[in-house]
Amino acid sequence: MKTILGTIFAVAGLAAASHADEELALDPVLFADGLWEKSLEEIKGAFEPEAEEGEEGDNEQSAARSALEKQILERLRKQGLNVDDLEDPGAFQWLSAEKQALRAPRQVVTLLGKDVGEVVIRARDGAASDVSISLFNRGDDGEITKSEFEARMSGWHQALNEKLAVRPEERNKQGAVATTGWMWKKDEAAFLLEGSVTRRENRAEFIRLRMAPLHRADTRRKIVRRGSLDDNVVRKDGDVMVKGIPMVDQGDKGYCVVATVERVARYYGLQVDQHELAQLANTDQYGTSGNDMEKAFRTLTGKIHARTLKHIEYDDRQFERDYKSYNRAAKKEGVRVFEEDLDEWIIDPRWFWFNAHKATFRTVKASQNKYDHFRRKIEEYVDQGIPLCWTLYMGMFKEDDTPQSYGGHMRLIIGYNNEKEEIIYSDSWGKGHAVKRMRADEAWCMTMALYSMLPNR
Repeated sequence: MKTILGTIFAVAGLAAASHADEELALDPVLFADGLWEKSLEEIKGAFEPEAEEGEEGDNEQSAARSALEKQILERLRKQGLNVDDLEDPGAFQWLSAEKQALRAPRQVVTLLGKDVGEVVIRARDGAASDVSISLFNRGDDGEITKSEFEARMSGWHQALNEKLAVRPEERNKQGAVATTGWMWKKDEAAFLLEGSVTRRENRAEFIRLRMAPLHRADTRRKIVRRGSLDDNVVRKDGDVMVKGIPMVDQGDKGYCVVATVERVARYYGLQVDQHELAQLANTDQYGTSGNDMEKAFRTLTGKIHARTLKHIEYDDRQFERDYKSYNRAAKKEGVRVFEEDLDEWIIDPRWFWFNAHKATFRTVKASQNKYDHFRRKIEEYVDQGIPLCWTLYMGMFKEDDTPQSYGGHMRLIIGYNNEKEEIIYSDSWGKGHAVKRMRADEAWCMTMALYSMLPNR
């Protein structure tokens, strides 16, 4: 649904401007008094206007908008896109079922008359607590020159100066990711415009605008203590699950590693975002390759000063054992046997996984001692309230409703159910992907590595 919504307005080229400019503009909400007292439901509702009874003009506008949406949806259907699950025409959608954050896809809403990228609004204690607006990021928008980056920064600086009419402070930050920018303080809010360029490659990485209540703008969230995390563990109907892990939507980018790290970091109280992490990991819009996933993970967790432990690793020796054990079992079962000798042939594991008899391979893997170790580690860390970062290869077993059907991926294991022999996991693709289930033996078949990412205290 979220992807469809973003495409609706992108396909139309925001052609609905004549009827929907006010509905799609962030300005009336973000620059209004009392923003930090509003609930996310109120903010979401501001972008779902309904005609008031008895007001002919509003009824005409609503009818025009409905007609336009119908026309756009019809175009999308002709392109083969599924639009049947579209719940409402609002610009913002919930990031997860817990309704702790709102997200508008890129090129859906505007700010100061300009199209913007992804917008995320989060809440704390029932009211809006921070806003993050992507004005440019390399993953979504591709690469731009240094001069174009500087022109965009200057343009946004000028636009915010004119709107806020207060003198900004320069805010240049050194560290893992160096940023340059300005902060405006106006009434109840702080506005922080930041941009970053990777110095070695002289490559533009991102431009973003952050907003927060003034009393929180210069304070950091309290980092959680490890001993308190088990308060987040919920046990119900055989499920044991870690609750309260923030959702991040990596969109169509292959940012699974950076999105996973961001979610765990936010869970621990650290303030990071996936574009900043992508810069640290040197991740481009195509994401991280399977061979680079561990390197990216180690780089990121080291830069944000989180400790990591590797509990499981799939290597060449394990593949050889799997290959030979499977062939022995396959001969007994009368299913496909692979005749290629590993001493004479270089076998691509992916070819083997996709062509092996699934039930036989699953039985072979479940008989391994390391399978018990896999399940014990999940129990050990979930019981402490610590999610596990799980690297796997998708495509071996069918999964429904996933934007990615095969290839290397990282997701979070957030729970288990021993009675049903299931793991509970979470993907970083927004609403509908926060809590999923899978047979534990199938999860083990797909596993490339398993890590825990721990707070320093």
